[in-house]
Amino acid sequence: MWKMLIRVALVSVLSLSMAVPAFAQGTVARAQFTSDVIDREPIDDIGPSVQVEYGGIQRVYFFSDLRDMAGSHVIHRWKLDGEEQADVDFDIGGDRWRVWSSKRLMPGFDGKWSVEVVQDDVVIDTYSFDYVDEN
Repeated sequence: MWKMLIRVALVSVLSLSMAVPAFAQGTVARAQFTSDVIDREPIDDIGPSVQVEYGGIQRVYFFSDLRDMAGSHVIHRWKLDGEEQADVDFDIGGDRWRVWSSKRLMPGFDGKWSVEVVQDDVVIDTYSFDYVDEN
């Protein structure tokens, strides 16, 4: 009898410990780099590579459609070649929440850019593009 109760308790504890992260972590339903966001939607997808415009400044937006993160704190962490450049913070107010951030990229900022989506201090996804100087 005791062995059966211990087994049931152990299985319950293991099931609960495996289920907690699924509830705690939401998902990124959509994400993309774009040249602008209008009416809470990206207007285009800039793709995996952006070319440096000679003497110009290129603003790149990162759009993310977040699900099941209500009450969470989310960060878009912008990095250049692995070095942190900026954190943009969001407090998520609903089960579906669309947020975006942007970075002004100038000549000389070429390299591998990435944005980490960080939920409550845990990186849940990473997206990247190359900023290419072909001059």
